[in-house]
This record gives sequence, C-alpha cells and structure tokens, in this order.
Amino acid sequence: MRTTHLVLCALLVPTAVGCGKKETPQGATPAATSSASPAPSKGLSIGGNESAGGGALGEPGGVVIKTHELPAATRPASDFKPAASGFKFQNYGNLKGVSNLTAIELRRMFGDQVCVSVEGDKCTLTPVAEQWMERQNKSMGGGHCEGFAALSLLMERGQIDPKLFGAPTVPELDLKGNERLQREIAYWFVTQAVPPMAMAEDKTLSPEQVVEKLIASFKGGVAAETYTLGIYAPGYKMGHATTPYAVVDKGDDVVWIMHYDNNYPAEEKHIVVDKKANTWSYTTAADPAADEHAYKGDNETKTLTLAPTSVRTGKLICHFCGTVEEEAGGDKGAKGAAPSAAASLREITLDGDADLLITDDAGKRLGYVDGKLVSEIAGASFAADKSADEAEEDEPIYYVPAGKKLKVTLDGGSLKKASESDVHLFGHGYSLGVEGVALSPGQKDEIDFSADGSVITYATKKAETPTLVVDIDTAGADYEFEVKVAGESAGQTVELSIDLKTGTFGVKVKGEGAAKPTLTVKLVRYDAKGATQTFQHKGVAVAGDQSLSFGYAAWKGEKSPLHVAVSDAKGAVVSEEDESDED
Repeated sequence: MRTTHLVLCALLVPTAVGCGKKETPQGATPAATSSASPAPSKGLSIGGNESAGGGALGEPGGVVIKTHELPAATRPASDFKPAASGFKFQNYGNLKGVSNLTAIELRRMFGDQVCVSVEGDKCTLTPVAEQWMERQNKSMGGGHCEGFAALSLLMERGQIDPKLFGAPTVPELDLKGNERLQREIAYWFVTQAVPPMAMAEDKTLSPEQVVEKLIASFKGGVAAETYTLGIYAPGYKMGHATTPYAVVDKGDDVVWIMHYDNNYPAEEKHIVVDKKANTWSYTTAADPAADEHAYKGDNETKTLTLAPTSVRTGKLICHFCGTVEEEAGGDKGAKGAAPSAAASLREITLDGDADLLITDDAGKRLGYVDGKLVSEIAGASFAADKSADEAEEDEPIYYVPAGKKLKVTLDGGSLKKASESDVHLFGHGYSLGVEGVALSPGQKDEIDFSADGSVITYATKKAETPTLVVDIDTAGADYEFEVKVAGESAGQTVELSIDLKTGTFGVKVKGEGAAKPTLTVKLVRYDAKGATQTFQHKGVAVAGDQSLSFGYAAWKGEKSPLHVAVSDAKGAVVSEEDESDED
C-alpha cells in the first residue's frame, strides 16, 4: 500500500515557481535549463568588507547581506549587456551540493518573527517557517531563472556588489563552490512568491503596452522603475523569467525586446513584438543544442508580463508568520504584531502534474477548469509559475482571503499516468498540506477547510494510508503533529480539528471498508530556546464512529504520557487514557 502524507493544520482562526532546467554533475558548468522557467531583519554581520547592501562578507555558511533593504541604484538598466552584466553559467535546478534558502535568508527577509529562538547568529526556524522554506526550496528543482533575472539586474544597477560573492564583476563569478552566491540567487528567486511581490507582476498588459512601459523605463535613467520580464505559454502553466534591457525598432510596427535569457549566457536574445497585430513571439530551448520551442501571445493571452523591481526590493510581508492566537483575535504574542490584510491570506500550492481547483462557499472558483485558468473569488490572486518543461507543467501559487469556507479539489482528469502530488496551505501561524498523494488518471480527491479553520476534512476513494502533519506557532511553544492512519483499503475520509482553548487536537477517520483503523501519533514541541521534545505512540485503535482527542498543551515533555480521550458519534467521552511514549 502506498503511503500518503496528509499534512494538515486545523485552527480556530479565519484564515515558485521555478525555471526549467537540465541537471548537471557536480564539477561541470550547470546545463541550460528549460525554456519554460519558472519586515526587515535586524540583520547579522560576520567581519569583512561592508557590502553595497549594508552587510558584510562572511564564511560560506554565514551572513553576507544583513537586511532586505538595498541602497538606491547608481546605474540605469539600459547599461545592461548580457556579456558584461549576466552570469557566465546557465540557469540550473536543484543540483547536488548547491545550496538554496537557509534560515539566514528567511531571517533577512522577514526578521526574527520566523525564529523560534535566536542564539548568537543562529536562528532556529518555527515549524511553519521551516515547512514554507522547504516548499520554496523544492520549487527550485525546476530552475532559478527569476533569481538570475532579478539579481543580475540589481548588480548591474549597483545595488548589490558582486565582490561580496567573490569577483569584481558578474561575468567573473563562479557558481561551483560559491555557497554565498547560490543562496543569493535562491533568495531573489523566492521574492516572487512573497506578498506584495507575489501580486505585483502585471498580467494585464497587451504586448504593445509592455513595449511602452519598457521604453519609458529605459529612457527614465537611474531613477526609473525597472522590471524583470515574464514569458508564458497560454494558461500560465509554463513560463520563464529574463532581464530586458533595450527596445529596438525594426520598422513596419515591429520591435525587438532585447533581453538577457539566463538559459543562454552572454548571448543577445530578442522577443519579437508586432505592435500593429499586438502579438509577441520568442523561440528558445532548454539547451542551446536541443530543439527549440516557440512561445507566443497576444492581447488576449496576457502572457508577456512585467514584474517591478521597486516592489521586489520594498518591504515584504510574511503571510505565514505570527501566532495562531493573533489570527484568532487574541492578545498579541511575542512573535509579532496582529496580522495585516496581506498577512491574512491563505497560500495554497500544488506540486505535481494534476490540476487544482479552489471553490469558496459562494461557489466562486480559482484554479483550472477543463484545462483553463479561472479566477472568480474576490480578493484572490495567483502568482504564475516560472518553471518546468513541457513534460512538467506546474500550477500557479494561489492566494485566497481568510475567513471563507474552501473546498480544494485535486483533479487527475488530465493525467495520462499515475502521478504523485503534494498540496500545501499556509496561513497566519500555521501550515498544512497533503503530501505524496498517488493520484490516478481521472481520480479526484477533496480537502474541505471550514471558514474559521477549525475543521479540515480530506476525502479519497483510493487505497491510501494518510499521515496528518500539523504545524502551528503559538505565543508559547510551537508544535508539529503527525498522525498516520492505517487499516482501510477502499478509501477513507479523515477529519482533523484543533481546539486552541482546550489545547487538544482531534482526529476522526471514516473508512469505506470493514477494517478498524489504527493511528500512529507523533508530537514534537519546540520550546522558547528552539529545543525539541518528541512523543510517539503506535497502534492507537479507533472505531468508525469514534474520534480521538489528544491533549497536547498539557503534555509535560519526553518520557511523559499524552492524554487521549475517545468520544462517540455524539461527542460523549467513552474512555480516557494516558498513552505512553513508544518508538
């Protein structure tokens, strides 16, 4: 039987992205990637030369730039030239030995609110922050094109000094063995998935309007807004990010957008725009030696986009930070202030080849219907994915306002063969997900979220063994819960709930077969110093009409029992027991 990880968080609260790549053995220059690419910290410093960004050069694993803020630009974007301003190595995916985000980068981006504790220079991430970082790092398996596009532009504009990463100019920088540069590329890649930058990419422009905005930018000098460029296939399931630096008039209403395509180091590439027809086209490939793929769009597709640098380098909002008490309207905890409007968003992501459809309690939809992207929910948005090749078309990241009942459908209708999928949801102080779902062609699994987040239900018709993993950050300790369900083979419905007032979390399993399900329970508690204590118990039995309630808040730590209450279908407690820790 295949194991399905159902990572869910149910709370009493309302409530990317990558670039196609070709992996390369270590020691070689990374191969070209797919044409389908994907609150300020107090900061730290490890002695050395001060950076243009206000930081210091440190050891490979240390802090290089202290804060997200950067100095003002000193050079215009029009000075950019691929051979003189771009990296000499090609876009890459998640290569062995190459680093992505660490706790250092998350602390730089969002401050101490992502940390359970800070001891000297070391930030121990909250369980929710750790889960979010893991998702972001995984998304870079499709490539790092957004990081290439943004970082090369910031270096060209004089806002980040390449000397911090080992060379006086960008083309002289090496990737191999350069952890500081690897992490910096990953850092700027991830900014595309963080509010308000996640909502700032302009997907409303016609090709002619894109040209007009770029011309104004290049004529505006040092003070002008600058952009990275997004190119997508229709439906935003395959895309790439590049750095535009000039517009060339070719006559007869045809212009070329000159851009640095990080799949082709040092080469001058161009996008053809026919202003009269209001169309654009671009031909590129995963590897210069491979077959090329033609991208094109028009005034209807809106698949040529601009992402403004000023938003990317401005204050970013950690929508998953804080405590669940804050979101529930309680007192402000020690980890931050009450959530802002942008922080009161639910982020929903899918990793896999299936389609995702989100439906609110009014029947409004966000996601894919018959292969077409629909966006009907007021206040919701999506960040188009710049990742993957034609064989791995990735889903956008979705952002939905808190406080609405949601149904998320994982739809395998377009699948040609069985595929594993992961679904994750991040909210203020919590995270949840469904990992390793073995989805068959035509299969549809559903996840229901209550409006206040207190109850989550996952239903499947296939033979699966879910593992429910819950991450919550509270004003006191932080917790991760893991519940593995076994015993059913004909499908099942799993309901998870958390009661913050009583300090309990509940699990109810309804199977389609006759077997009596059993649970394996794991609880991890993070104290104020970041130390963890773990409880695990195997084989907790539960009847089909019963539910279990685990007293996590009263648990006294390792080698102590965890109180478990069993209730019947009417909610009456039929038995109570202190379960011992069993590995």
